[in-house]
Amino acid sequence: MNSSVYDVLVVGAGIAGQEAALNLANMNYKVLLVEKDKSIGGFMVQLSKVFPTLDCAACITTPKMSETMRHTNITVMTYTEVLEIERNSESFITTILKHPRYVKEDACTGCQECEIACPEIKADEYNYGMTGRKVAYVPFNLANPRIASIDRKNECAPCISTCPGGVKAYGYVSLVRSGLYEEAMNLHLEDIPLPGSLGRACYAPCEGECTRKETDGSVNIRQIKRFFSDHYYTKYSEPKTDPIEIKSEKKVAVIGSGPSGLTAAYHLAKYGHEVKIFEADNALGGMLKSAIPSFRLPNEIVDRDIKNITSLGVKHELNKRIDNLEDLKLKGFDAIYISVGTHETVKFDCKGKDLSGVICCLSFLKDVNSDNKPDLTGKTVMVFGGGNVAMDSARSALRLNAERVVIIYRRERAQMPAADIEITEAEKEGIEFQYLKNPVEFIGKNKKLSAVKCIDMKLGEPDDSGRKRPIPIEGSEHIIEADIAIVSIGLLPSSSPFKDDLDLNTNGTIDVNSETLQTSKPYIFAGGDVVTGASSIIEAAGQGKRAAFFIDKYLNNKNLSEYKFDHRLPPASKSDALARIENQESAMPVLAYERSAQERIKDFKEVESTYTEKEAIESASRCLNCGNCRECHLCLEACPANAIDFNQREEEFSVHVKSVILAPGFKLFPPENIHEYGYGKYKNVIHSMQMDRLLAPTRPYHDVLRPLDAKKPDNIAYVLCVGSRNCSVNNCVCSQICCMYSIKQAQLLMGALPLADITIYYIDIRAFGKGFEEFYEQGKEMGVEFVKGKIASIAEKDDGSGDLILRHENIETGEINEAEHDLVVLSVGILPNSEMTSFFKKEKLELDEYNYIKQIDEMISPSKTSIEGVYVAGSASWPMDIPDSILSAGAASAESASYINKIRS
Repeated sequence: MNSSVYDVLVVGAGIAGQEAALNLANMNYKVLLVEKDKSIGGFMVQLSKVFPTLDCAACITTPKMSETMRHTNITVMTYTEVLEIERNSESFITTILKHPRYVKEDACTGCQECEIACPEIKADEYNYGMTGRKVAYVPFNLANPRIASIDRKNECAPCISTCPGGVKAYGYVSLVRSGLYEEAMNLHLEDIPLPGSLGRACYAPCEGECTRKETDGSVNIRQIKRFFSDHYYTKYSEPKTDPIEIKSEKKVAVIGSGPSGLTAAYHLAKYGHEVKIFEADNALGGMLKSAIPSFRLPNEIVDRDIKNITSLGVKHELNKRIDNLEDLKLKGFDAIYISVGTHETVKFDCKGKDLSGVICCLSFLKDVNSDNKPDLTGKTVMVFGGGNVAMDSARSALRLNAERVVIIYRRERAQMPAADIEITEAEKEGIEFQYLKNPVEFIGKNKKLSAVKCIDMKLGEPDDSGRKRPIPIEGSEHIIEADIAIVSIGLLPSSSPFKDDLDLNTNGTIDVNSETLQTSKPYIFAGGDVVTGASSIIEAAGQGKRAAFFIDKYLNNKNLSEYKFDHRLPPASKSDALARIENQESAMPVLAYERSAQERIKDFKEVESTYTEKEAIESASRCLNCGNCRECHLCLEACPANAIDFNQREEEFSVHVKSVILAPGFKLFPPENIHEYGYGKYKNVIHSMQMDRLLAPTRPYHDVLRPLDAKKPDNIAYVLCVGSRNCSVNNCVCSQICCMYSIKQAQLLMGALPLADITIYYIDIRAFGKGFEEFYEQGKEMGVEFVKGKIASIAEKDDGSGDLILRHENIETGEINEAEHDLVVLSVGILPNSEMTSFFKKEKLELDEYNYIKQIDEMISPSKTSIEGVYVAGSASWPMDIPDSILSAGAASAESASYINKIRS
């Protein structure tokens, strides 16, 4: 933690906190002013005018805010919280938590270009939810500091959180929903350069975590990706490549051109390094080209994906097998990335394994993907294994005119490692599955396979994989006739050429640092299947992205342990998103057209089609918007100052101060706690701070309008003492300011809506300040009607007008009356902000009987608290209006200064 020293810590930057900070700063004390909101100003900056003078609140507070921010003796920290204050000798050690804005504060100019670009709208806290604001936003026009923030809520959508490649699925789904297909593609290319391949052959772990899966089915995220990548590739047969501005003089060799190697090369090139790929085969692509059949992933899609990498200047050499790493070092490569995959297969030690017709799965699939496909017309093909490669082999054999294809698996279907969709598609196509069987001998005639002897199995105790171990059943051997046996019982890493140079694990994978992917030789990194074992495209690509990050740090002589690669936030809770559709009709998944099983087994054309534009938008519209921020990065592209930084995280540090002033202000009473008043149920029941916003020059609407239907209200009621002087809601204290701010608003409404009727329902009017009684009488003279009455209930009329029936008892006559109004304003009281008690772990900050911070000596030292050196200012000690808060701040700053001088002497 960083450590700094100040004379005084002021907590809260409302009018009292600013006044106290300025007083001390002008006395040449060093002040740290901490504010938990994104701007200083507190409640005052939201007000229309102040009573009884009706001066503009903004005109008063804005210069004060500017003076506070500019003062050389004041350090202002916004969007920051105090966690703990602990006394240490004659000072206090304060632990502070600064929240991330995801915007560089020293770079942001407040231009709001990010706000204009942001497509996501949330309720605006500044206007109390009456309007919306963007997720990327400047808090309000008069905000100081005028710095934007990205409101991510320290969480991300579950689909983003679970993607092994860090691809922002929620972002591109929302962009497609908005018709921004090219932007969706660009967002994907920030992370992984293979969207075409992933749009077809990814097993979509994001869909497995999709919140919508828990109701009517996941959003078809993979198909949406396929749509925008196909749309982009149709439009751009060649990549749109921006020149790489900063070039390093470093060279990197990438060994292997599968998903991991291609992704690593892509990012390394974008970092400015010179990259060359060495590929042992005759084409780039690795398993994408050699092992995935074209009915799932056509070669032309892989080739177009690869252009995303080669267009950056990445060079390659084909038919080049690397088995001497030192050679590459001598040729001038500063770093090496090994991503050779798993191109070896588990050896099947079974009698007859050398017979003609017993084939390795990878060799078979490579032939399938070549121009010389084998002819299996009329043959019986048996596939041994339960993984995705086994499914691809079996489905390919069917398309090569095999008469019968059988998959033999030694466990049950539930234990198959293949993706469920692959098993299901194979079943649809007529492939037979025989479970709990295992071959014990391949039988041949004239050195050619003719049959397989199999044995039945039963499941025993779980093995190291967690699956139940298959056990042979003695005496259950039987013969199955077969012409071809394709063995697919496991893939092994192709690491043998490096066994003398690098440390290998017992399973043959290369031993690396799990975070950095650095091997036992610092300049060599390794990733993908050669490190993890057989995995998926997106997992391998994610490893390539990670490796590139740390290779770049290595090439720039950085300490790798000081860097964090994955800056994703924790997944958002799904409950809120599910609650939003609780009473909505189901919206079932949009399924892309799929060729019938009878038709598709005749050729190697793709099984499924790409979404139409209409289907893509409809599917994207099913997204529940689980994350607060879409992470679409439109703000990042729009920011002219390059100030957006999604890698920011919470920062905790400590400061030393000699004295503390607590000026956290007050809290508004939540009016929804008085259920009979209908707040939160009826849109035309609002609270008094909402009305202040409607009246302010910076109002949310162009006029004073009621929220339900934007109608100008002409019959407005005020209900005083809502949550104030009410022991039933644990607030027996009079809030002092409610009567006068209600009369202030009534007078302002008379000017804004000259024909409107204004009625104030009150228990009694408390106008005890200077000029307040005159202000009250002036309101009556202007035509404000005052009714001394207790409100029983507020209900909306059932005619659909949105008007309200206010039922009340007239205190003076005892009569029960009903009155109709088209807008009701609840004059809410204020509550103590006593959360500061949690700051002090070893000393007790005492509260008074009403839970305000206790003034130990109210008459002589009104700001003194129960902790020596800690003072209170403003309405944290008692309900106060603005002038009283300023006087209280003056007292607090004077007492704090006196205390500091005392301990110095």
